[in-house]
Amino acid sequence: MQELSAGRLRRGLADPLLPAAALALLAVAAAALGAAVLCWASVGALAGFSLSGSV
Repeated sequence: MQELSAGRLRRGLADPLLPAAALALLAVAAAALGAAVLCWASVGALAGFSLSGSV
């Protein structure tokens, strides 16, 4: 088994793919359920995440 270094582990945890994918799925699920407020909150979170320079 290969041991992960602290830097490699930190990069893996800081990867923006996981939170962006989770927010996108939340927005789609909220839209499908008709939860407009939650859908727009998810879209706003995605926009803020992308504008913050995290992506």
